[in-house]
Amino acid sequence: MREATAVLGWEVPFDPEELPREWVERLPVPQAPFRERMGALEPFFEVATRGPVHEHLLGVALLRAGQVFAAATALLSALSAGPRRRGAWVDTACAYAAAERPEMAMWLLAHVVSGFENVGPHTSPYPAGSQRAAMAHNRLIAVRDLRQQRADELRFLELRTAADGEIRERLGEEPLGTDRLLLHTAALVALGEAKDALDPFDRAAALLEQDRLPLAGALLEQLARIRVAVGPARERDEVLARLRRLAPRSAVLAAVQQPTLLERRTREQEAGFEAMLLETEAERGQRSLREPWEQLRLRARASEYPGPYQEALSGLGGHGRKGEHDAG
Repeated sequence: MREATAVLGWEVPFDPEELPREWVERLPVPQAPFRERMGALEPFFEVATRGPVHEHLLGVALLRAGQVFAAATALLSALSAGPRRRGAWVDTACAYAAAERPEMAMWLLAHVVSGFENVGPHTSPYPAGSQRAAMAHNRLIAVRDLRQQRADELRFLELRTAADGEIRERLGEEPLGTDRLLLHTAALVALGEAKDALDPFDRAAALLEQDRLPLAGALLEQLARIRVAVGPARERDEVLARLRRLAPRSAVLAAVQQPTLLERRTREQEAGFEAMLLETEAERGQRSLREPWEQLRLRARASEYPGPYQEALSGLGGHGRKGEHDAG
């Protein structure tokens, strides 16, 4: 559900009237170049300690700059300190939707729509029949619909990959053939992306590496795509080196860009915030379309900045619910 805000067409801040106009006018422009967005963030960090309003502003600024996990952390903190601010609930829901947490987004929006019945006596909803109330309700419906759509897509991919596996079993030792092998691995890759988990990617890589077809051309490019997504680093570097020799104009190679120092620093910060969120979810046993344990295992192996994820796994005991050790 990454980039859910773009899919849903949600704007932040939801209620600009809750925030100082002079600061709203200084918020980062989402379509602006990366360096410009990062530069626009600086004053929001400087004033965030003034209280919930300015922490809310920081969360919105981070979200508009593309740092969704940092935004979710800041907005949740602002919400805890100032629960009466209705727009903050909706902006926090927006951050969690962008961070692929539809259940949390729905929970936050449900409180806005229902009138904060379980939050406290000092919080009031938007007036019934008001434009803001209708917009909040529409967002709740939209995120529910999108979650259901993603769940349906996940079930379809699980059925498709299972069917492909049965076909392979019936063939026995006979190789699938290039076209069918590519279709099978493409389905596994799509399943891995949908679940944000290692296992489908690893199954696809095993098919490509163990099949008797020559590993070249489209097959090599597919393996490179898998290794870029999930590593491990040594296997990724080996397949990319081979791809550079055999297909220097590969689309996979073109997509592998060297980030700037500022981009590296920003990605490392986001890794820390995501690892913290995933560790919290794993500790609480929270369930979603994506399992926090699986996401931690994937990031610990494949991220450019695996440290925070590895530390989170270590803090949780280094294994998943089934006693499965982390693939480092």
